Order: sequence, then structure tokens, then C-alpha cells
Amino acid sequence: MKRLVAIGIAGLVVLAIAAFGVLWFSPSVQDGAMKRTALGRLGSGDNSALLTDNSLHVFLCGTGSPMPDPTRANACTAVIAGGHIVVIDTGPGSWSRIVAGKLPAGKIGTILFTHLHSDHIGALGEFAVQSWIGGRVVPLEVYGPGKLEGSVPPLNSLGHAYGSSGTVDVVRGFAEAFDSDSGYRILHHGTDYLSPEGARIIGHEIARPAPNTLVPVFDKDGLQISAFLVDHHPVEPAFGYRVEYQGRVAIISGDTKRTESVELFSKGADLLVHEALNHSMSSIISEALTETDNLRLAKMVHDTLDYHASPVDAAEIARDAGVPMLVLTHIVPPLPNALARHIFMRGVAEARGDGETVLGYDGLLVTLPGNSDKIEISDLM
Repeated sequence: MKRLVAIGIAGLVVLAIAAFGVLWFSPSVQDGAMKRTALGRLGSGDNSALLTDNSLHVFLCGTGSPMPDPTRANACTAVIAGGHIVVIDTGPGSWSRIVAGKLPAGKIGTILFTHLHSDHIGALGEFAVQSWIGGRVVPLEVYGPGKLEGSVPPLNSLGHAYGSSGTVDVVRGFAEAFDSDSGYRILHHGTDYLSPEGARIIGHEIARPAPNTLVPVFDKDGLQISAFLVDHHPVEPAFGYRVEYQGRVAIISGDTKRTESVELFSKGADLLVHEALNHSMSSIISEALTETDNLRLAKMVHDTLDYHASPVDAAEIARDAGVPMLVLTHIVPPLPNALARHIFMRGVAEARGDGETVLGYDGLLVTLPGNSDKIEISDLM
């Protein structure tokens, strides 16, 4: 019996080797396999149904920070509802998460910036080009803060004042940087396939709200998004966003220390997506950098402590505002294993009280069905 089993296994091994040999050395078999793979992937469709299912969806397309983390793209949150995809921040690496989530690229028509740090705007060009290639035929509208306020801008040796650009200037710079790329593509593929109008990127600056007030930014097909001020000094102005659709409300904090406005506008909300920097872990990293004589990076890491909220801060805000679900994002520092994640969340459960808390990750989708109190979590990647 054992001999028969051994013979059978040996036969299967021989067949597998033979099949591999045919695949490896036969171009026609290789091409057939590749075509079947392509058809299978293309036939799997996309997640367009999320746009029309009468729910408010919040997709985390980037939960990282400027600290390198291979598991997280930089800041990006997509709001999906009422036939629209509105992307809040376009951090480096985040476009790949949109692709992995199989969101219909051509439906991305509006970008909102919380502020103009590089980890929140770096992939704007990629979003503009790829959503255009994906079928967008109207200009990409980009909204964000105006020029730096409340600080004396530093000068370089040529007399240029850094901080003198607002969202309009930033968008104009991206448009100029990608102008040649757009021209090449239109000439190559033709205007029937790539609309010259779709290649445009238009910047708009949001009027600075008064403290603890909302300024409407987006209002189409029942999806309403308003901006409010947060505290990310010396980055001023910096915004959070309140998102409303079919009786459901989500708050996106943007980068901020613990601030009254986030709690105020989170009252009555179903979901709070709040940034989180663990101060004790970051302090330890700063101390380690100091001990290895990397004083420059040690200071920069230490400086981040005074304009970011901690996980416990976010938990207390969600508790005091009565928000059913808190999702942490913009995770600092990177969390490479279960122990690091456990340390990062230290004290959160005690501070949170009632309500659910989720440590966010790239690909997380939170669904708020319209006119309901249900909250659903899934993985879109």
C-alpha cells in the first residue's frame, strides 16, 4: 500500500514538472495563461456599487505618516456616497490603495486638502493623471487652505519667502509639472480617449472659518462636506472635515493636537476618523536618536509631539462627544508587529469607555447605511 502511495505521489510530481516545462518553454501556452489571468482580473469588476447603495462609505487609502512604513501609504481618506468619490488628502503611495480597492478612478472629481504638508499632497499629480486616464472628462477640482497665516515666513538666499503658497499655487505647480505629460498622452491617444478638459486641475482656497464654525465645501446629490479649523500650529490654517449623507455623519480630523472643534463637531456623528501619534513611543525614538548622535532627527521627532493628538486624546474626544466608532489613522510611529500595536494602544480602552475603537489600516472600509444606526467594517483590499 505504501509503495502504491509513493508511486502515485511520484507520478503527480512528474506530471507537475512536465506541465511546468510546457509552460516555461512554450510561448503560446504562456500567452494563453496570461490572457486567462487578464480576463479573470478584468472580469472581477470594480466597486462602483459603493457609489449608489444609499450608504456613506469612508475608505482609508493611507494611514501612515512621513516616517517610512512599507505597510502604510501616507495620509488619504476617500468619501464615497451619492455617486461621488471625494478624496481627502493625497499622500505619497495612496493612489496604489485606490487601485487595490478597485474604486472607479474616473469618478474621482474632487480633492480636499486638510493642510499642505508633503505627506498630505504629494500624490496629487498621480491622482490627477490616473483619474483622467480612468475616464474623468471634467477638470479635477482641488480645495484646501490658503497661504500660511500667523507666522513670519523664512527666506532663502534668493529672497523667496517659504510658506507664501496656498492651495491655488500648489495646484498650479502640479499642473505645470504634469503639463508635458498631459500633452504627450493626448497626442498619442487622441482627444476622443483623453479629454483635454479632463487634464485640467483647478485649485480653490477655502475661506477661513471662524473658530468652531463650519464652512461648506462640497454639496452635491445629498453629500455635504464642510470644513472647520483644527490646531496644527504653526501650520495655519489647517482643516478637519464634517461629512454628511442620508442622516449619517463622519468626522475627519486632519492633523491636529487635541482641540475643541473636533469634539464639538463630532457630537451627533457616527464615525470619527482621528489622527494619532503615540507620544511616549515617539519620545523613546527621539531619545535613541540622541544617544546615537543623530541630533538633527532627534529634534525633528521630538518637535512632532506638540502638534499631534495621542491615541488616548482621540479616545477621550470620541468618548466625550458620544461617537459610536473611533478609527485611528496617520499612525506615528510605524507599528511593525503585534507588540508595537499593543504599546501604541496603551490606555485607549480605559479612556474610550463605551464605543468601538479601531486601529486603522490601509484598505479599511467603514460603511454607514443611510437613515440607520448600523456601522459596518470590511476590508476593500
